[in-house]
Amino acid sequence: MQSDNKFKMVMEYLEIPDLNHHTGAKQICYLTYDPELTIEVKRNVASWLALAKGYDFNCTVLSMASVINDFFRNNSRRNNWSIPNITSSFEDIIEFYKVDLGSMIVDNMIIEKAILKEQQKIKFFSQPLLIITDLEAIHPFTRFGPIEQKIYTEVEIPIVILYPGSLSGSSLEFFGFYPPDGNYRSKHF
Repeated sequence: MQSDNKFKMVMEYLEIPDLNHHTGAKQICYLTYDPELTIEVKRNVASWLALAKGYDFNCTVLSMASVINDFFRNNSRRNNWSIPNITSSFEDIIEFYKVDLGSMIVDNMIIEKAILKEQQKIKFFSQPLLIITDLEAIHPFTRFGPIEQKIYTEVEIPIVILYPGSLSGSSLEFFGFYPPDGNYRSKHF
């Protein structure tokens, strides 16, 4: 699988990073893959963790699906939400998910806080590596580019983001249907 080769390239890059790269000195890497291969990528995570261990990295996986689910499950205001039903208009459903729930995630920096909290837990490990999975869970609430921009200066360890989308020049296209975003300061594979 092409993603296996990309993951090996990521490990080789992180082993000897180019800190003078135009994207900056932070070791944030995106492993892009076709969204249709999401299940296959999920199946490969265990073997990639073993490969990373062979490069002497102490890996921790942070699932965006878990972060989002935990936030919604444990939200104290959950019982007050007016959830649209199946007969609601498409616009009402989009409004609820993208605007109402999405703004809670974005305004409260739920994803950013989760990443920085995980970094804090592992940053004193010998050669820590944070692997972020299940990025599809943040759709339609947000995209990852703005998240990276908010935390960029606080990143202290290497991070690999498994990114369902494509690389278009120096831009990333989340899911292949969002417009290309060239504001990432990271390394793309």
